[in-house]
Amino acid sequence: MNERILAMGDYLTLNDVRRVVEAAKEMNEGEELTLSISSQETDKVSNIFSVLENNNFELTTKGGHGGRNYFVIARKKHV
Repeated sequence: MNERILAMGDYLTLNDVRRVVEAAKEMNEGEELTLSISSQETDKVSNIFSVLENNNFELTTKGGHGGRNYFVIARKKHV
């Protein structure tokens, strides 16, 4: 199983969403994508959630690193 990690900058931008779209397109069933996002940007992740859900990913979220980061773990579902 491949795992990819994308670190988003301090501020989520349209370019970050594009990076997620490109990574999602390249991934196969069972592969996992982990996104590291600043906890201050969690109110802006809805576009990223939509992209992943529309590309058949199952999502899990968690906080970490003393509350400074927020992680989205997305696993490509088996169809």
